Amino acid sequence: MAYYVKRCEFRKLAPERIEAWKKIATATASDCMNRSNGMSGRIRPIRLGMKICGQARTVQSIYADNSMIHYANSTANPGEVVVADAGGVTDVAMFGGVTALEGIRRGLGGFVIDGAVRDIAEAMALDYPVFSAAITPKGPHKAFGGAMDIPIACGGVSVKPGDLILGDDDGLVVVPLEREEEIFAKALDHRKKEDYWLTVFDGPDPLYKVLGIPDPEFMD
Repeated sequence: MAYYVKRCEFRKLAPERIEAWKKIATATASDCMNRSNGMSGRIRPIRLGMKICGQARTVQSIYADNSMIHYANSTANPGEVVVADAGGVTDVAMFGGVTALEGIRRGLGGFVIDGAVRDIAEAMALDYPVFSAAITPKGPHKAFGGAMDIPIACGGVSVKPGDLILGDDDGLVVVPLEREEEIFAKALDHRKKEDYWLTVFDGPDPLYKVLGIPDPEFMD
């Protein structure tokens, strides 16, 4: 099987826009998309406190071959996030310490995989954001095949090149690039509502009433 890179162009978000998105939690972004676009809870940061905010460069891997992950890591632009669909395979690590070091040196925004990684002590020492479904010492092979910059599914969510990837302690959310402006505006409004909710504890009504939850019926 050969290696393929699909030629694609997507709208680049301005650096100040990325900085503004960094202030928005994944939970807020998901709420603004009708509680959707959150990746599976299997995919977690290798350490709490790691955050991701950048546009995606996608990789479709085949079993136990991380060649295209290396290629993407070597060609993605600063700030971009390499997002790999490894089919949820957790018995072969597709990313390790050397790859994390390259990501740091190239100024990438992090790495996400529906699969496994290794050498996490090195990635944590570098403070390089890595989100994965598993950790295993068993390494990959190379030279079988794969693809880059095609639509993929990662953690049960569709990801296209250029989509905005948000990651924090709660997990990962994908903001489709074509909806970025809409969701950003909704997120700013949502944060105002959240700030209001924090004030309800000083008022007469309990939180459930403020949220519009009806009183239950009591039964014997």
